[in-house]
Amino acid sequence: MCFRKSFLFLLMILFPASLLGQVIPPERSEDGHIISADRIGSYYSVFPLAGYTSDEGLFGGGFVQRINYGIDVRPFLSNLKTDFTISTRRNIISKLEYERTRTFGTDIRSRIDFIGQRIRQGHYFGIGNDTEFSDALFDEGYYFYENREVYFNYQARNTLFDFGENGIGDIYGGFTISYVNGLVRGEASKYDDDRPPGFGKNRVNKLGAGVIADSRDNEFAPTRGIRYEAGFSTSTSLFGSNYSFSTVRGELRHFIQLFDNVVLAHKMEMKHNIGQAPFWAMPIIGNEDGLRGYHMNRFRGDSSVLNMLELRTWLFSVLDGNIRFGGQVFWDSGRVFSETDSNNFFDDWKHAYGFGGVLSLFNPDFFIRGDFGFSDETFRMYFGAGYIF
Repeated sequence: MCFRKSFLFLLMILFPASLLGQVIPPERSEDGHIISADRIGSYYSVFPLAGYTSDEGLFGGGFVQRINYGIDVRPFLSNLKTDFTISTRRNIISKLEYERTRTFGTDIRSRIDFIGQRIRQGHYFGIGNDTEFSDALFDEGYYFYENREVYFNYQARNTLFDFGENGIGDIYGGFTISYVNGLVRGEASKYDDDRPPGFGKNRVNKLGAGVIADSRDNEFAPTRGIRYEAGFSTSTSLFGSNYSFSTVRGELRHFIQLFDNVVLAHKMEMKHNIGQAPFWAMPIIGNEDGLRGYHMNRFRGDSSVLNMLELRTWLFSVLDGNIRFGGQVFWDSGRVFSETDSNNFFDDWKHAYGFGGVLSLFNPDFFIRGDFGFSDETFRMYFGAGYIF
């Protein structure tokens, strides 16, 4: 979730509770390192949220996470996240993520993602790396359209081999069902002027597969290891899609512990579409997932490259380490490629910088993160649970 400038008030109350089991606080050495972190049963975290922004008006909702650790299952047996927000500007956003490492008692790890939303302030700035931007036009609503979207994704993965101390090599497959209805809001808009591919009502259904190599020491807050992923997905009329195209994706993540309690986290992601995709299924950067500090979905094209560096640390703790406070600084950079852009890989990269903080309450696997991102166009504030990578 991210917020624009001006008139921001938040009421945030966190109720961490162990309702169906027990979460045992981790044992720590004198210098603060975790010796053991056994967890049993289920852990619930409820996070009500209310406030006001110039984009949303009055809004309210909440976030709920349930981690079921099971017995002798790592990193968890199941992890459920739900998020719901409604505002006086008639925005409705609902999200659900559910992941289970033992599906019907097998070794198959399953993940489900669902999004159902109506956003009156959907952003469309055009297609390409050098699309023009004006603060005055933004304030007049020229870059807005109404986005009505339903999205469902299922992924199943299985481990093929182990490597190193913590490493696993997985293969995955899955499918995506999505429906988007992009509406003109009434006033003059970039969306109505361009009428890009995917204008109006469209469906995209995809099948995909890929491989993952993961040696991180912790999936929630890694301090060392790597995670590499390569994937391919395709959409055709045979699946009931309105557009036929394929997507190739690669991602590299690295985590290095530089000093005690200081971690350098790195992520590089590349995407490329083959064929014509609707504008909302193009590679996009400039949002809470990367290039933080630009307006949401600022750049989109046929291909994208994104590089993120983040320096993370835990600053201090209280109550025997049950409550921890941390911080991070980051630098995001990247660009998109389209028919109107230079194909020189290093031309005209966009950059954003920022800092933030994290708060962990009673469970080191659950923490709240806030980021402030700055770019040459604007600044943004982001809020969410856990690190973004």
